[in-house]
Amino acid sequence: MKLKNLWSLLLMVPALATSQQAPATRAPIDVMKANVALIKNVAEKERWSANIELWQIELARTGPIAKTEHDRMSAVLERIRYNVGRIHNAPEKERWDANIQLWTAMIDDQGVLSKASVAKLTPLFDTLKTNIAVITIATERERWDANRELWQTMLSRGAAAF
Repeated sequence: MKLKNLWSLLLMVPALATSQQAPATRAPIDVMKANVALIKNVAEKERWSANIELWQIELARTGPIAKTEHDRMSAVLERIRYNVGRIHNAPEKERWDANIQLWTAMIDDQGVLSKASVAKLTPLFDTLKTNIAVITIATERERWDANRELWQTMLSRGAAAF
């Protein structure tokens, strides 16, 4: 075997080994998307689809929120706010209200959470976390856990910046 062919083979081995490994844990946004795709209740699907849209914008950006992103995120958040206003279940309304306040702060801070924002948002996040812990419906718990994990990452990044 020629040396060139041997090098090519050696370079392929890690790629082949990687392709044979078990699939990695799915990202929270992917868990949320798959879960939301199965929701039958129109109002619930609408608010979760909007929440996913916000996360997609947030996860795709690389710097502060641009004006166009800000306007789009604000409009999407308004759809959630309107939808949540019609929720009668107190624990669910509490979760969504906390989520709305987290998004509001993220948008207001242009996606770059200040030290003061992280301090202000931590109790909201804790409320969300406590509320999620008592959800008994597995599919609802799964999507809220994914949402919580994304918020935890954002708050951790904000806190690490200081």
